[in-house]
Amino acid sequence: MTEQRSKMMSHHEVIFSGSGGQGLMFLGKVLAKLALDAYEHVTFFPSYGAEVRGGTSNCQVILSATPIASPVVEHASAMVLMNQPSVDRFLPQLPAEGMAFVNSSLASAEGDNVVLVPASDIALELGDVRAANVTIFGTFLSQVPIIDKAVALAGIQAVSKRKGDKAVEINTRAFERGLEFLTAAAK
Repeated sequence: MTEQRSKMMSHHEVIFSGSGGQGLMFLGKVLAKLALDAYEHVTFFPSYGAEVRGGTSNCQVILSATPIASPVVEHASAMVLMNQPSVDRFLPQLPAEGMAFVNSSLASAEGDNVVLVPASDIALELGDVRAANVTIFGTFLSQVPIIDKAVALAGIQAVSKRKGDKAVEINTRAFERGLEFLTAAAK
């Protein structure tokens, strides 16, 4: 058993949802792949709307120390919601003990367990709105440490490298800004 696995073992259910093309499937795949070193059981369950790019899409990721009976999230411990249709669909299902991370650049939501992150605005400041997903992922992991942040960053960098050095640079900065967002906002 790896050191990371011994630290992270428990059960987490996460929903990522937004418009096709916002990179939510990317986040779900990255989380699931990286979690294989920390959890005994991992599922990734994608769902696409009628249109892939522009239509609503979501994925559900379950990380567990025990066998997973179904890949469908029953009690989300966290949600990453990138647009208003996703907020409208999934936020009512969030348990009281769960946390929702909402891209406040494109959606609004209220609640004690809702974290508003202007992810699209931050990514645009960094030079590429497509990094909004990585920005909000950083904020998510700053509050829900289900995988090691350094491992997550290394995974994002490895996948981003396929798109070139500029993608690595922007996604690295986006992830770091996301990690620091709540600390900076509190000042």
